[in-house]
Amino acid sequence: MKSIRIARKAYLKWCESTGKSKRTIDNSYHEIERFISDTGVRTLGKIDENVVHEWINNRDDTTTAGTRKFKLSCIKGFMNFCMIKGYVPTNPVLLVKVDIRRVNHSRREARKKLAFDEAEYLYLLNNVDSPFWKACIAIGIETGLRFGDIIQLEWDCLTPTTITVWTDKKDKRVSLGISDTLQRAIHSIPYAGMRYLFPFERREFMAGNRAKFSMAFKRLLNKHGIEGKSFHCTRVTFATRAKEKGGSLAKIAIDLGHSSVRTTEKHYIQ
Repeated sequence: MKSIRIARKAYLKWCESTGKSKRTIDNSYHEIERFISDTGVRTLGKIDENVVHEWINNRDDTTTAGTRKFKLSCIKGFMNFCMIKGYVPTNPVLLVKVDIRRVNHSRREARKKLAFDEAEYLYLLNNVDSPFWKACIAIGIETGLRFGDIIQLEWDCLTPTTITVWTDKKDKRVSLGISDTLQRAIHSIPYAGMRYLFPFERREFMAGNRAKFSMAFKRLLNKHGIEGKSFHCTRVTFATRAKEKGGSLAKIAIDLGHSSVRTTEKHYIQ
């Protein structure tokens, strides 16, 4: 019986060959590794319904129901691949669901992200010392792009009037107008003669140090007296501002790279 890690190597190679995004591949790698570490299971034959059920519904797990469902989907996709390849006769993960009763009440629903108000936005633009973070904040709020897409922006994505990106998470093409504020932010980025706007930060991000950026941004906000927000709140701010200016939900959803207008309306409009 194949070891999980050998099977995972074949699975990730298949993911690359089918054009799945690097973010999707990285997430699959880390969730499978976490499963191995948490359960102690090393071979595919030891994976059964009970093992997966107890892992995903661990009462000591402090993650939200949504995060648990995501983790389960990563393992389910991996085991589907193993079944199709003949590594295992069936996929026991198909029988497992997140038991909402085992999730702490405060974690059953994801807390809605808050938008930055205009005063906070202007304050950050005028007071953040880091050119990198100042540019990222402006790009995030003016375009709604995810941090992972911002840090991988190429100079060739830009024209004098538009910014066009194939998003990392959904591999969707979005084309957005460049506001005066965004234009000033882009002009403030020093050109290093390289392909990317943020070549050095991108290198660290792609090396797997993503959590470092989340923590750095949280510290930056705390330093300036802004609490309870993350970089993802820049997307909420973009959507909320666009709706206040009369933008349609359908257009905002397209700009955010959402497949469903309901997602935009429920989680991004305040």
